Amino acid sequence: LGIAPFWYKSMEYRARAVREPRRVLQEEFGTFIPETKNVVVHDSTADHRYIVLPERPAGTDGWSEEDLRKLVTRDCMIGVSVPD
Repeated sequence: LGIAPFWYKSMEYRARAVREPRRVLQEEFGTFIPETKNVVVHDSTADHRYIVLPERPAGTDGWSEEDLRKLVTRDCMIGVSVPD
């Protein structure tokens, strides 16, 4: 995925992401997370953050692993988007 951009490591961005994660995802990345979804931020270090979204996308029951893999994008992998 490459080296994290400089702003990703800034104290201001990291603090804001913890305080208001939904707003940061919406404003910075265009990703809307509904209020019905729980958002928990685990900020381990300036270099590493882990976001796990263990939710199967609606309408994908019975899909093969290969078909599901096609939904995964770079943005999904870095936690700023959800599969379409």
